[in-house]
This record gives sequence, structure tokens and C-alpha cells, in this order.
Amino acid sequence: MRDVDAVIAGGGPAGCAAAAAMAGLGLSVMLVDAGVDRHKQLAGELLHPSGVEDLRALRFDAVVDHWVSQPVRGFAVRFHAPRHTVLLPYGRGVTGLSLEHASLTVPLLESVASRPGVTLIPKARVTAVEHNDATGVHVRFIHQGTEHTVRARLLVAADGRASPVRRMLGIPERLHRISTMLGVTVDSDSLPHPGYGHLFVGGPMHALAYAIQPGVARVMVDLPLGGNVSTLQARPELLGALPLELRAEVLRALEATPAPRLASNDDRLSGTVRVGSAVLVGDAAACCHPLTASGMASCFRDARALQDALRCHGTDIPLALEAYARARRPAQRTRVALASALYDAFSGQDEGMRALRRGLVRYWEHSPGGARTSMSLLAAEEPRMRVMAREYLRVVGHALTSLASPRQRSMPLRSAAPLLRSAGPPLKTAMESAVEQMGAWWHRCVQRPVYWLAKAGRAVPNRAFASSR
Repeated sequence: MRDVDAVIAGGGPAGCAAAAAMAGLGLSVMLVDAGVDRHKQLAGELLHPSGVEDLRALRFDAVVDHWVSQPVRGFAVRFHAPRHTVLLPYGRGVTGLSLEHASLTVPLLESVASRPGVTLIPKARVTAVEHNDATGVHVRFIHQGTEHTVRARLLVAADGRASPVRRMLGIPERLHRISTMLGVTVDSDSLPHPGYGHLFVGGPMHALAYAIQPGVARVMVDLPLGGNVSTLQARPELLGALPLELRAEVLRALEATPAPRLASNDDRLSGTVRVGSAVLVGDAAACCHPLTASGMASCFRDARALQDALRCHGTDIPLALEAYARARRPAQRTRVALASALYDAFSGQDEGMRALRRGLVRYWEHSPGGARTSMSLLAAEEPRMRVMAREYLRVVGHALTSLASPRQRSMPLRSAAPLLRSAGPPLKTAMESAVEQMGAWWHRCVQRPVYWLAKAGRAVPNRAFASSR
């Protein structure tokens, strides 16, 4: 039985970032990678500026500098109804990056595997977590037909949204299947706003598009659950939100590629991100609809948050994982709630959602500060749930104002009721997040100190409370 400091399950972006973070602390790391063919995956390709910054902080500068990537200045949101386009730049002169998934992930894995202290076990998978408590973990994995067991102080599950390791740890999750994503490549000249990621919303289906290399763009079309290429070929009107030139490009790509890439779009939020000496990062902890393109930025931020927690608490792994959970749980809640709210707003066809889209246009055009805040939420830079709920209410306010215009007076009541109801889920999630954070504070600052003082046979001294004032 081998001993290492950390076992990381999964060699995708989250696993590579976690391995770099652990190695950066001088820990010995075993990275167990299943060896999937990433050239066939429809997965993360657009990286927000915060993600680029975190990669550089994890010493992936050489990888980032050698990527054949395309700069992304922000998002162009093109509304089908009302017909309008709003540009949301990142601001501060920063840019994101976009490139084909395999071109992004393979160099990350090669780079981290060459670092001191990192041992890559390729084409292997974790089969069992035999022991997991505050003292460490025993992990069994299979490699080249032989099972091995390794002891570690820490197990990091970075094995994606389906996360077999999460299930082995007995961590429950909230799962909501949303739709199916179909991805094709087209001529990047068909995108109306070069240098921007594109969201085409408000039509029968919505789409996300961005350049991935010179002359080539990825278009991802949101389809009903179980949809496939024949769905679009039989009903090309579903692409109504796309400009005519881009629509024609997508249909040509479907004819030339009979088996395009497909992926399921899910909302997933784990019941906890840590148990014993095991922790979840990236999509294993939470994932959402890809319209915000925040998945990779979020997983790199997870790796850095875990690194910071371990740096602060060192040998006390459970305490470090508690600090990590405290730092990242609110941000994951906000990201999932934002993607869900935007998906409903962008795809809903009832009067309330149409009014909400008009409110978005009005808010972004009349409030430069609101547009910047929306972009910071979209780019996973603003993690606070209360900010997301506040911004949603402001959009609802602008939508109600638009209903009072002379052109909309024929249906204000019919639209106002579902519009106001739509504010319920974000507000409920904000309250749940606040209650959860309050409970964590109470446990950390009140219950645990009183428990250990009582166990030590000491009364709680009054001066301790006086000194905290």
C-alpha cells in the first residue's frame, strides 16, 4: 500500500488545477485519470478573465501563452423578441480566452504531470473509497487490469458532474435535467460581433457561440431533452433566434457532420462539498447550464480556494476542508441559481418571460453599473447570492416599467403576474443561502468553542465574550 498526501480523481481541468494547487504546497500528489478522449467531448471551451488569472496563479503561464486561443472581450446578447443586441464587455481592459476543449485540457494535464511531487496514473479509475475519516482515506483504483490501494491524507473528487467518487462517498445531490446541447463548428465570419461570446436568446431555442481558433467558431444549440440532429433538420425554424447567415452555416454543418457532439445540460448541487478527509471540486460539487460559460472559471477558483484553506490550516485536514466549504459553497449556489434564472428568462415563451427580457434590455441600456454587475455575475466574479437576487428584482422592476408603456397596455396584468412569480425562486434561494451561512457561523463560532471548552472541563469565561465585543 502506497502513501501520498493527496489522491485526485479526474485529470480534466478541475483535476489538473487541484493537482497544481496541492503540488504548489509541497504535497505529494497521485492524479488518477480515466483517459477519456477529450477530442470527442462537448465541454468547457470559453474561459472568463478570472479563470485565466487563476490559471496563471497556479503556474500554468507557459500553457496559457502557448494556447492557440481566441480573445473574448465579453458577451453579445442578441434578443429575438424584442429584436435587440446588447454588448456586455468584461471591462478594465481584460479579456477571456476560448479554444477547442482538447487543445485546452491536454496541455494542462501534460504540464501538471511533469511537476515535482505529481504522479500521473493514466487510464485508471477509482473503484472504491475503503476508509474515510479525519485521519485520512484509503482509496482503491484499477490500472492496467490490476487493483491497487493507496493511503492519503486527502482525497479530491474532480471527476466531473456524474462523479462516481461523490457517490462512493455517499454525498447526495440535487439534480434537475434541463435539456440537450448540440455542438457544431462553423465559419467564424458568420458571428456578428467578432471578439465576443454570443448568446442568441428569446427564440424557440437559444444558442451560445464563440470562436475557438482562427476562422472557426463553436455553436452550441439548446434542444429539448432527448433532442438530436434530426430534431433540427426536421424543424429548422427552431434556429429562429440565430441570424440568417449563421443559421445557414449551422444547417450546413449538420449536413456535413451526421454525428455532432451532444451533451446533457443539468443543474446539480451536492448536499455538501466535504466529508471526512474527502472534498469535491469543480462540476463534482456543482454544475449548471453552460449558457454562463462559468464552469472552468469556477473549477479553477475551487482549486485556489482549497489551496488557500490547506495553507492556512496545514495538517488539520477536516478544518481546512470546512474552511474551503465555507468559502466556496455560497459561490456555487449563486452560480447555479443564476444559470437557472437566466435559462428561464432566455427560453421562456410566456408573457411574463417576454416582459422579463424587455426588462433586461432596458436595465442594461439604462444602467451601466447594472450591466457591469450582471457581467461580474455571469463571469463568476461576483459570488454573493444577495447580489444576484437584488439584480433580479431590479430587472423585474424595469420589466414592470416597460409594461406601463402605451404599446404594452393591452396585456399588463396578464404579463405582470407570471413576471412577479418568477422572482420567487431567486429570493427563496437567497434566503436558503443566508440561513445556511448563518448555521455555519453558529456552528463555527458558538457550538464548537462551547463544546471543546465543556469537554476540557472549563466554564466559558465571561471575559472571552467581553473581549470579542
